Amino acid sequence: MNRRDFVCVLVALGAAAPSAQAEPVFRIGVLIHGTERTYGTRVEALRGGLRDLGYVEGKNLKLLVRWNEGGAERLPDLAAELLREKPDVLVAAPVFSAAAAHKRTRTVPIVIASGSGAVQVGIAQSLARPGGNVTGVSHQGEDLTQKQIELLKAIAPDISSIGFLTTRTSFIYEEQRRHVMRAAEVLKLKFIEVRIDTAADLGQLASMCGKGGCEALIVATDPTLTNLRRQIYDWAAQLRLPAVYPVPEFAKEGGLIGYGANGEELFRSAATYVDKILKGAKPGDLPIQQPTKFELVVNLKAAKAIGLTIPQAVLLRADQVIR
Repeated sequence: MNRRDFVCVLVALGAAAPSAQAEPVFRIGVLIHGTERTYGTRVEALRGGLRDLGYVEGKNLKLLVRWNEGGAERLPDLAAELLREKPDVLVAAPVFSAAAAHKRTRTVPIVIASGSGAVQVGIAQSLARPGGNVTGVSHQGEDLTQKQIELLKAIAPDISSIGFLTTRTSFIYEEQRRHVMRAAEVLKLKFIEVRIDTAADLGQLASMCGKGGCEALIVATDPTLTNLRRQIYDWAAQLRLPAVYPVPEFAKEGGLIGYGANGEELFRSAATYVDKILKGAKPGDLPIQQPTKFELVVNLKAAKAIGLTIPQAVLLRADQVIR
């Protein structure tokens, strides 16, 4: 082989060899217990958070999203489907989804993007030190329920009873029920539990509240109820019930008052956990973050529809007023 042929062979081999500088493509699975209509803006916030950290779809990032529009029993199969795609990290929301994924893997890092109950369901040893393959952000702070009921009393000072709308399936059901009962007792309000299982049960809300005599409604932090939020605030309006909801989106879309952590911000925060894990951090060493800021959204259109005047003091506290 002469010198010219030798150089040509080297050039050809160099062209065929993969570039040492090629950027890896990270595969991020996203498992959502809910519909794209309900959670779509939150997943976009996750995308935005990852983009801000230098991850670009089609370049160094592939996002694999699965929506669960059915019952929670489908989640383990969807988790298994995602895991067959070999994700580097799996983002899950709410905790129902993380628990389903945790049943399928103890090695793939799981980042919770919203929800509560990781410790209660056993997928984290503690919030400060999860200890396994799960970390992320939590939806609920300890004093959230107390403030929600105080808001109800402020906008409807004459109420003497409060209904607690729940499915009893949330991982923090017992804990939140105790908080609502305690807050109701402090404010001298009769506590009435209103349980539904499906959207069809909302048609019985009038009779369930009527029999119990509830004059206002607090909606539990519950993934099923979050997915039913449009139907819930429609029924509350028909029954002219003042109601407070656990996520701001309820009020932004038509409910009376939403008070809780901003869902989009939680998903954006989840992106920082993904970034840390991709850079070598162990999920079990990363504390589960609890929200430090809650957003109050008041919908004056909804108030007018039920003949309610929102006190100026509440409006001044609001982060957003829908007029």
